[in-house]
Amino acid sequence: MGRKQAWAMPRWQQLMLLGCGGLALPLWAFTQIDDGKTQQLLVASAAVSVMGFFLSVYMVPRFAGKLAARGICGKDLNKKGTLAGDIPIPESAGLAVGCSFLLCIVCFELLHYYDIGSLLDYVWSGFQGSPRLEPIPDSWLVDYNAALATIGFMLFLGFADDVLDLRWRIKLVLPLFASLPLLAAYSGGTAIVLPKFLQTLTGLPSLLELGILYKVYMMMLVIFCANSVNILAGVNGLEAGQTFIVACAVLGHNLLSVAGYAAASPAVKDGHLFSAYLMMPLAGSTLGLLVFNWYPSKVFVGDTFTYFAGMTIAVAGILGHFSETLLLFLLPQIFNFVYSIPQLFKIVPCPRHRLPVFDPKTGVLRPKDQPDWNLVNLVLQLTGNCGENMLCVRILGFQVLCCAAGFGVRWLAGSMGWWKQ
Repeated sequence: MGRKQAWAMPRWQQLMLLGCGGLALPLWAFTQIDDGKTQQLLVASAAVSVMGFFLSVYMVPRFAGKLAARGICGKDLNKKGTLAGDIPIPESAGLAVGCSFLLCIVCFELLHYYDIGSLLDYVWSGFQGSPRLEPIPDSWLVDYNAALATIGFMLFLGFADDVLDLRWRIKLVLPLFASLPLLAAYSGGTAIVLPKFLQTLTGLPSLLELGILYKVYMMMLVIFCANSVNILAGVNGLEAGQTFIVACAVLGHNLLSVAGYAAASPAVKDGHLFSAYLMMPLAGSTLGLLVFNWYPSKVFVGDTFTYFAGMTIAVAGILGHFSETLLLFLLPQIFNFVYSIPQLFKIVPCPRHRLPVFDPKTGVLRPKDQPDWNLVNLVLQLTGNCGENMLCVRILGFQVLCCAAGFGVRWLAGSMGWWKQ
């Protein structure tokens, strides 16, 4: 077998392709929005997100230096037996990205108090006069600050996991504790609107009241999302790459909804905008992380990032009220979790690192003789042995296909009258 270490495309071109490809749909969807005030708020959020990208690029190497000085490092097991495999790589670089993200959403909250047009006029006039304030509903502030608290709590617990190396049974419930601010502050409805085909099959009403069961569902979704990114990992760029793709898909769905059916319903529109205000800075900050985490990785993201990213996506789906569509975008993570259950629950032996075998002579990864039960090894079994970079590209390509399929299912079901109104 020939030597296959990396994809032929240069590293910077791969990152450009990923960034431009991911942002193409949200940018096009933005052009379909007619409401000027909504456009101004989205542009403000986008500007803050660009700041998040550059802030991540600035902070990650500096955090990495501090982490390395404290001995919070690991070695790349997918390069074992080579010189690169002996170099300590700083872990928990996701802490820098999480701090960048939190700063972005706090800055946007401050901007949200003002009419963006009058604020720009105030700046261009040399700070003459005063910008016009915008009334913000108390419910929006409660939800936004609850999201901020929940994501910040998850970031802290993720970093604690990286430092203390907690056991799996504890890892699974960490998101439950982090979600307490969200659950305590949640004052939205506890009813769900059933898709039309479920109404037809079950005879249930279009609006099904769940009561306390809805908060149980919220907890389950939070636990799944926070852990789903964490268990689909182990390849340079995979954790940050899947997060960026899902964030762009969710953002595209939000903006398409705002431009389409949600425009007629203020509550639905506000939900999608709320999610967009979270997804834009998540995508920007994560893209900044990929500059350093893409193959060959200079930093590891750590559980700090995977828990924070998964929690942010879950909060967007819950407070944006489109959790069923979110699950369509997370099909690879759902499949990986279900496929991994025998090992996660120790039905079959589960090693600490469920990674493929690296051949230092060829630079190729192959499954073990008894492959581990996860998507990373399954992709190798189905598509053939390859280098680490190509393996990441294949898995992220599958993520893109699943997101596209999610849009297709959502559109087809809506056009046939099967989706909820």
